[in-house]
Amino acid sequence: MDRPLGVDIRYTSEQTLKVSDDIELYYELQGDEGPHITLVNNFFIIAPIWRNYTARLATRNRVLTYDLRNQGASSLKADLDWDDHVSDLLALLDGLGVEKTYLVGTSTSAFICRDFAVRYPERVSGLIMVGPSCTPSDGLKRRATERACINSLANGGTTALWDHLYSVVFAEDAMREMGAAGYLGLREAFTAVHPAEPMLANLKAALQAADGPELLSRIKVPTLLLLGDQDPLWEEDNAAEAGRLIEDSATVWLRGVGHLPYMEDGDGFQAAIQDFLDGLARRDAEVAPQSGATTASRAGAEDGTDPVVAKLCELLRVVVADRTDLPGKGLADTPLSAIGLESWAFTQLLGHIEETFGIEWDMDVPTEVFDSLATIADHLHKHHDAAVTAAVSKGENQ
Repeated sequence: MDRPLGVDIRYTSEQTLKVSDDIELYYELQGDEGPHITLVNNFFIIAPIWRNYTARLATRNRVLTYDLRNQGASSLKADLDWDDHVSDLLALLDGLGVEKTYLVGTSTSAFICRDFAVRYPERVSGLIMVGPSCTPSDGLKRRATERACINSLANGGTTALWDHLYSVVFAEDAMREMGAAGYLGLREAFTAVHPAEPMLANLKAALQAADGPELLSRIKVPTLLLLGDQDPLWEEDNAAEAGRLIEDSATVWLRGVGHLPYMEDGDGFQAAIQDFLDGLARRDAEVAPQSGATTASRAGAEDGTDPVVAKLCELLRVVVADRTDLPGKGLADTPLSAIGLESWAFTQLLGHIEETFGIEWDMDVPTEVFDSLATIADHLHKHHDAAVTAAVSKGENQ
């Protein structure tokens, strides 16, 4: 069924972009002008569905949607790490020439957007988390829910998973309005576009995603929490806590809506996002006349906003303290081969990194990890994130 309840889920193009040796991502672009908005699928929708909920946004913005790996028209790969989704997003934006974008994450994909925004804040104009699964808690309930979904899918296929999800994600009013026809139509569409095995691989990878209040506190870009007041994951108290943790954030509640605000209140969903973008544009315009010194200061900040990158740059300067030819800007992205580190200096740098962050290097680390300080930082975030986060936090509190 192509259009259950009038929802268009047809693939209307064959646009794909190669983001790695064995992965191509399907994508769609709407709108001809304005800021970029990139909507990141959760595991239970596909890119074409967003056309039904972004038409108004596309009149003032350039809207990018895409299928994750193991989803829809994108490549399938059974073996994946959670961080592959973050890397795919970066490669997609690079390949399409999108230097900066607003990110919209919904349910589990909010983790992808959160991790991307923390790692690459310079690429993110703002973060919109719609019914996000990343709450201020330790994630116990989230992981239990995902394990239950995995069991439903593994034991009963996509039909059993749909039955499981239907009662969890929709508000009661929406279920009444859709009735049996809505339930059956959406079930038909869901089972038609989602093969079991690729979805199972993505769900298992999601169990690797990290939870916790400290991760929300690392978000340093303007953030909107767009929540349904009948979403079982969110209530007033934990929404207020998330707002306190994310220093530049706002919360908008959509009434009578569950875990999928875009499906249950598409107009409210689009209006809230556009209001958020307009508010940031007004704020930027108000501070623009006074921003000269700030802009210059940021341009001269060689090491970016990631404290791990900044610490690596500091360690390198300590190791080669007698060098006066290191770049004043962009040190993190400068190839270490271009810097010409002698073997003793490189060894000393690795030792300092172990001592500073409390990690031990694995002898099987690929050589490309050491292309630059930025690639080293990416490796540390991916494989030792808890340790480096604790080390940075400890250093800031001393």
